Amino acid sequence: MHNHIHRNRRALAGRVDRLSWRSTALGLLLTMAAVACSGGSTEVQAQHAVIAIYHHVSDSTPRSTSLTAAELRTQLEYLRDNEFEVWHLDRVIDALQNREDMPERVAVLTFDDAYESIYTTGLPMLQEFGYPMTLFVSTQPVDDNQNGYLSWEQIREMSDAGVIIANHLVTHPHMIDALPGESNAERLQRMRDELLHAQQRIREETGQDHKIVAYPYGEFDNAITDMVEELGYVGLAQNSGAVGYHSDFTALPRFPLAGFYADIESASTKLQSLAFEVKVQAPRSPITDSRRPAVTLQLAGDFNVSQLGCYAGGEPLQLEWIDRDAVHFTIQPAEGQSFDARRFGYICTAPKRGTNRYYWFNKFWTRPTPTNAD
Repeated sequence: MHNHIHRNRRALAGRVDRLSWRSTALGLLLTMAAVACSGGSTEVQAQHAVIAIYHHVSDSTPRSTSLTAAELRTQLEYLRDNEFEVWHLDRVIDALQNREDMPERVAVLTFDDAYESIYTTGLPMLQEFGYPMTLFVSTQPVDDNQNGYLSWEQIREMSDAGVIIANHLVTHPHMIDALPGESNAERLQRMRDELLHAQQRIREETGQDHKIVAYPYGEFDNAITDMVEELGYVGLAQNSGAVGYHSDFTALPRFPLAGFYADIESASTKLQSLAFEVKVQAPRSPITDSRRPAVTLQLAGDFNVSQLGCYAGGEPLQLEWIDRDAVHFTIQPAEGQSFDARRFGYICTAPKRGTNRYYWFNKFWTRPTPTNAD
């Protein structure tokens, strides 16, 4: 039985997702029963949403950041046919921060980098379905009229059509990387200047002034999130996971649903996911110089501890329990497993009691590029 569970969970967190899940009537009954047993508690029933991230909508751009028009249409049909409500990003952020009652299934659609195919292919399709979207703009390629990117005239047209236009900095930098000879303080000032200048250009061109920034490449460190919080922004990353009341609003996860993950069997699993309450994450920072870093987590949610599993590169990780009853543990890849990529992550999942929906958390790691001070 133990091996059977691991095989199933490994398939979920690995690179091939074969199942598409929907909430069941039993899950609803269990939720209602829990409220009744608690003396009619007014705690809201739904407190989760999923933010999807896309880049190109094309079959002629890099596959890793692209999905075809047919794949996007299939995903939109899935949202329509499975009782999802697609909300504007700012509405979801407000609802989660204020812990408002939410529908059982809420999705947000975001597009990064202001590529031309978003306007020519993505926008008309979303308008056909009546779904809102957010466009994160890196302003320099637009200002420079760079080939393959939108113009400000097209972005203004999208803005007038109700698209949220938000900040993706000026040059799409690796925000955690210092330039040669640059101090950490100078790096942070450069990032602050980029963020504020991009915000100014968006405001000048569209009149929009949403304090929402998407980190280029999904990269950030504690100094970046502290800056974002100080400036009053909400920050969005690119590591997978759902968002909830307890999420870190300086680094909200988003599910990439392009490339290998564009197929509906993979995408549907992620669109149905739920957010753990992450009570402990140590270290909080994703920055590491290790190829097999350890992290200590404490997770909460409506799941059985025996069904919790964590994975790295699709391989199961051993949970070293600090307090099993409190779901407090440490994970680290085995001695023989290490990661050479700049960015990688560990995924923890657990099925919500009485349903086929999974809680999902991704501990994101990244290694900065070394600089030569000389």
